[in-house]
Amino acid sequence: MARPRAREGKDVVAGALALVRPGLTGFGGSHDPRWDLAAFRTACHALVRTVPRAMLGACEGPHAAASYYRARVDHEGRPLWLLLNAIQPVLAFAEWGERRDYRFVDAPALAAAFFGPHELASAAELETRLAPQDWQRRLDGPELAQANHWRPERVGDYVFCWWD
Repeated sequence: MARPRAREGKDVVAGALALVRPGLTGFGGSHDPRWDLAAFRTACHALVRTVPRAMLGACEGPHAAASYYRARVDHEGRPLWLLLNAIQPVLAFAEWGERRDYRFVDAPALAAAFFGPHELASAAELETRLAPQDWQRRLDGPELAQANHWRPERVGDYVFCWWD
């Protein structure tokens, strides 16, 4: 079950910056042993069986350039990505796009139906803008080097990165 992250105002920024933590990018971290592609697919299939007017598309596992799972979920005619970080399972939803320039959105009905160990991040947290000092104070080693190189603009760009 998801740990609630509902916040307002300054609390949104504090909650968002709490997501900029070591290990989320996959550089120097290992995958959460509670999740693999089969478990992710099972959770996604259970979600669409639970939520009316939801259809599941392709489910993909983490790969060399992206340390997160993603699945296409159409809910009430709205195409979305369901995203789950594979290192520290943070769950989020984003509007569908062919590229990985996600626009994060809240999908409460889908979030409530996604079972398994995860932490739910809100759209407001993931859309929070980042400045270099935000990751430079929190990261080190290979993750800091990657963040300094790729310069994520939003918290969501860090949590659901596709750096290589």
